[in-house]
Amino acid sequence: MTQRLFLPSLLFSLTIFFLRMNYNRRKYLLQYDRMTGFYRRDFYEKRLKRMRTHALLIIDIDHFKRINDTYGHKKGDEVIQEVAERILHTIRRKDVAVRWGGEEFLITFKSYSYQQLEAKAEQIRVAIDSELIKKLPVTISIGAIAESDISFSEAYKLADSALYLSKENGRNKVTMAD
Repeated sequence: MTQRLFLPSLLFSLTIFFLRMNYNRRKYLLQYDRMTGFYRRDFYEKRLKRMRTHALLIIDIDHFKRINDTYGHKKGDEVIQEVAERILHTIRRKDVAVRWGGEEFLITFKSYSYQQLEAKAEQIRVAIDSELIKKLPVTISIGAIAESDISFSEAYKLADSALYLSKENGRNKVTMAD
């Protein structure tokens, strides 16, 4: 009698286990970018739009197209992964990293002042520039904003303009939006 109950119970338990594992895997893939481990833009952007205080960085890998064109997409992917890893090592667990586009990242910080954000942006820039990445010199440009009572859309525009200034002024720079 016990044997007859054991097999169906085991099969039921295994089915539940695999369904839960599949559900968790799908949930992870919907929320996180597989290459970087950062949140996906399409998942996290809704949350950003509800926020009214923003301390954020927009980070872009300098001359990334040249890396892809010269060394191939596999090397480009490796560079993105290493840049993401270095960013993760410089931010806190409560900070949020989002893969915003191909080689562009958005990082948000809770309770950061203008000075703290500028220092953190510089720390991230140095972490990327300090050592070769996959035997290549890689740099990033950063646009940053620390503002209260502002929509995400407006904060993003200002940080993006600051990023553009970083690129226009020679790249491998941090520019704070005013």
